[in-house]
Amino acid sequence: MTDINQLIEADEENSKQSQKLFNQFDPLLITSFDDASNLFNTFFRSFSHGARDDDTQGSISELAKKGGLTESEFKEVLDGNKPSKLADDLFNEIISNRNDFYSRRARALLLLHAYRSYMYAATDIRRLRVGTALGFMRLEIESIALMSLFQVNNELPYRWVNLKGDQQGKAFFNKTKNNVSEFSIQFDLTVEWNLASSAAQHSRFIGLVDGLSISRTSQSDRYADNFSVAFQDFDPEKPEQMIVRALYILRTQVKLLIPFSWYFQRSQIRCF
Repeated sequence: MTDINQLIEADEENSKQSQKLFNQFDPLLITSFDDASNLFNTFFRSFSHGARDDDTQGSISELAKKGGLTESEFKEVLDGNKPSKLADDLFNEIISNRNDFYSRRARALLLLHAYRSYMYAATDIRRLRVGTALGFMRLEIESIALMSLFQVNNELPYRWVNLKGDQQGKAFFNKTKNNVSEFSIQFDLTVEWNLASSAAQHSRFIGLVDGLSISRTSQSDRYADNFSVAFQDFDPEKPEQMIVRALYILRTQVKLLIPFSWYFQRSQIRCF
């Protein structure tokens, strides 16, 4: 059996062992992970209820007809290029509608990305892969932060959806990183963000500690330090560390409920 197949086989057993560990701590711990997943499904229904493009598409079509745009001219306008025959006010209205259209889609995609990141974290912690489980919290936080940003700045989603190449991607990241950082500070998520970064997003020594083993051997006058890392970064002699990590993930979901609740309240009033 290959090393990869052994790891896959170990996942099933580790999931059983983590379930026992979580139940010994509190039977509600596993249920809490399911509750967070169910909340995401509630958010999906709330978002889908109002996220319709009928009015926006109809408005864009009417504006294009009013401006006498051909199909090729219309595509140019959607790309942000104004033909000389199109009045400024019509051009601005089309771009505004275009931005609303992309904003809804971008925020829906980010909501899906946040959900997937959470589900990856919830399943990896059950496989005893603590580092990667924590790392997904950064993606989740960033997704919700961008959703919040895209709601108040609806010019950004069009750029985000149409990013081409590493240079544009890096420029967009540099433009929005302060907003993401401010979001983390506002909702007390900086610790979770930094923990996720150190655990899985960067090659820092602290990200290896949980699964690192060092031993020393000697032969004659020669000493050798032997290093190894476990695929499951879990110490069975310190099970409380696993519980603390699991609670970190759940606490992140609790903190994200606040911007989520604000987000959907504003969405119902302002966007949909």
